[in-house]
Amino acid sequence: MEIYLVGGAIRDRLLDLPSGEKDWVVVHATPSEMKHLGYKQVGKSFPVFIHPETGEEYALARKEVKTGTGYHGFDFDANPDITLEEDLSRRDLTINAIAENKDGEIIDPFNGREDLSKRVLRHISEAFKEDPLRVLRIARFRAKLFNLGFNIADETTKLVTKIVASGELSSLVPERVWMETEKALNESRFDQYFKTLIEFGAFDQVYPDLSGIDKDFFSQSIFQEASQVNISSKYRFATIFFALMEQEQESIKNRVESMQNNMNLPNKFKELPLQINQSMFLISKDIEQYNAEYILTLLETLDVIRRPNHLEDVIAVITMGQDQDLDEKVALLQKSADLARSIKISNLNEDGLDGNVIGEKIRELRLKKIEEELVK
Repeated sequence: MEIYLVGGAIRDRLLDLPSGEKDWVVVHATPSEMKHLGYKQVGKSFPVFIHPETGEEYALARKEVKTGTGYHGFDFDANPDITLEEDLSRRDLTINAIAENKDGEIIDPFNGREDLSKRVLRHISEAFKEDPLRVLRIARFRAKLFNLGFNIADETTKLVTKIVASGELSSLVPERVWMETEKALNESRFDQYFKTLIEFGAFDQVYPDLSGIDKDFFSQSIFQEASQVNISSKYRFATIFFALMEQEQESIKNRVESMQNNMNLPNKFKELPLQINQSMFLISKDIEQYNAEYILTLLETLDVIRRPNHLEDVIAVITMGQDQDLDEKVALLQKSADLARSIKISNLNEDGLDGNVIGEKIRELRLKKIEEELVK
């Protein structure tokens, strides 16, 4: 049995980047041997094991054979005779096919270190085109490494073009597409992920609910801002819809809901664009319109009194826009939300009121509280 560290951990270390999870490949071993050593098997289609102490993944060396379309259209061979080089050869890019043995020796059969030096993203073999998900992966790696000057090799671009033309992108499982999307949103230049897919002619196939967007769209300053600040993928995803609203001056509700249906988006990624959709045009009105009634209506639209994070989330996105009065508006909304939140049922002097009347009375008190503050 031989164990090798492979892939991203080595690539990132050689680039002086922070390393994430470690992936390990085990050569000349069987599932029974791994279990005997205390590893827990988790993979069904191919043997992957969890280390009993570190919790890291150890996969048996394997080969892949294309048997059908899409990401799942493969058979795997993980017999003990599979070599390290055979396992590395099935990987996507040369820079991801570098291994290290227990003595710290680098094994690099496909010249990945040279491509790291040249700042090139290059496929390993023609087998690259057998997995359509690799179109998204190479776009994501370009986003990850764009600030280091990486570009995609011409021959790899040609291969990607063949994948796009084959129509196999339509066979991708929505959950896998979203997984790659969320990873890309966390990369330092997530805008380059989408730009690269547009260059490939793949964007409309992968994201039909965003069809019609071109490269210039992702060149807007809001995406540069979102790339430079340390914000979550939820906010970066929402900037796409915020920019669409500013560009098209219309609701993005149908796009968001359709995208969730088609891609099974987590709710948090759906909710923020819809909150922006509800409030952006209200917030963008001239500050002269910000009387007490207007402010309270806006806060109610976002359910801010019960859920303060709604206003915080919306502000985090729209502050990357160009509204010159936004700071003043935000201060006014935040202060008014605190004032409205301070009014509770205990502030009512009447007894025996039903629910609707109580709600109306509380709203009156909240409105009065905000009006008093605006007069100061």
